[in-house]
Amino acid sequence: MKRCSHPGCSWRAIAPADDAVWGQYARHLVAEHSTTVDADIPSGIVQLKFEADEDWITVPVEEARALQAERHSD
Repeated sequence: MKRCSHPGCSWRAIAPADDAVWGQYARHLVAEHSTTVDADIPSGIVQLKFEADEDWITVPVEEARALQAERHSD
């Protein structure tokens, strides 16, 4: 079982395999904890913001994955 690491979020995935859990988790994060904006960001680059009062950071996708894993690890 995988739990969402966002404060106050009670979402949990239950799936027969780890791959399915991570897919459910990814869809949950996009649906519930992301915002799409109209910005001129090059392909392969994303913007992250972890707290409401923090500034946006612009990083390559690989770095974003590492930052997300670090901030939202169980």
